[in-house]
Amino acid sequence: MRNFNKLILHPDFHKTIRELCNNNIFLPHHGTEQNLEFLGSLTDSGKIINLEEIRGYKLNALNGCSEASKYSFSAYDESWVKFSALEGLAYFTAHSIVVHGENEYVPVALVTFNFYTRSKAIIEKSSYIKYANDPTVEYTRNYIKDKVNFLLEFVPSHSLLFIDGPLISGDLYTIMVDATDKFLQKDIIPIHFVKNSNSNIVTSNIDSLSGQYHSDMHWLNNLLRPGERSCFFKYEDQVNKKNTKIFCYIKAFDSSPQRIEFSTNTYLTYINSVPQIMDLILYLLFVQGSKTNPQLRTIAIAEAYARSVLRSIDINKYFKEAKISPTLNQVRFGG
Repeated sequence: MRNFNKLILHPDFHKTIRELCNNNIFLPHHGTEQNLEFLGSLTDSGKIINLEEIRGYKLNALNGCSEASKYSFSAYDESWVKFSALEGLAYFTAHSIVVHGENEYVPVALVTFNFYTRSKAIIEKSSYIKYANDPTVEYTRNYIKDKVNFLLEFVPSHSLLFIDGPLISGDLYTIMVDATDKFLQKDIIPIHFVKNSNSNIVTSNIDSLSGQYHSDMHWLNNLLRPGERSCFFKYEDQVNKKNTKIFCYIKAFDSSPQRIEFSTNTYLTYINSVPQIMDLILYLLFVQGSKTNPQLRTIAIAEAYARSVLRSIDINKYFKEAKISPTLNQVRFGG
């Protein structure tokens, strides 16, 4: 745990803020907190096949309890705030990993600050401000790269890694899929959790279910009993063949199920351990104990750390140190 209990500022953090000052770019004092739930849908171009009989499969929480002592595991989540300026968009992001130790949760956090603009005139005078025709897309690309590098550096080898959010959602998420072999080399098993999704790609591919349900989660909420998982499905994007994964749904309590996702290579590599891992996941959901918002405790703590990091770092302090506001007031208002 030597590398944990620390907060890391990305090397470009201060340099980006300084360049905003040099370019007289004003950012509002309060950004808007964002979420990535909109990334939770599967694309309509995907092909779905079921790997098992379509029914509920009973999980064993007691077995999961005994498995908990056999695995080292950690969790990842993030929180980010967007600042809108006339010259472009800035994103202030906190990446958080929490390792489940013997007697405590041990965190490490990475903070990044990026500014994106369509102005080539600003880019010509800058080294750390980024050009982007579509700032949201470019931010997402950089966010995923930072996320992958952060996970590969700090997640302990020979462990389970619980990640809040989908493995695949659009072409940019091939970045995460492409990193699969690097995780496997460290014997890290990334497992993705999606709590909210309106995807209906499974039900739309089953004739008897087509048009009967609003979403796959709607269907599986009716099919599954508490403590059960669905069969495993394989998803393969027909446009981009890199986008492939294996997933199931789990219903811990009498509430909405959530999707559990593995990259295809990860699932096939650890297929003999998957039943024990699913029992462990059910046990960890029971331990958290929230029937209205079932979530792994470790993920919940990683989320809390990410949000607290954003609150604890006074981004406006950095703006003031860079003299962004005074410079802008003088330029625009003659102060």
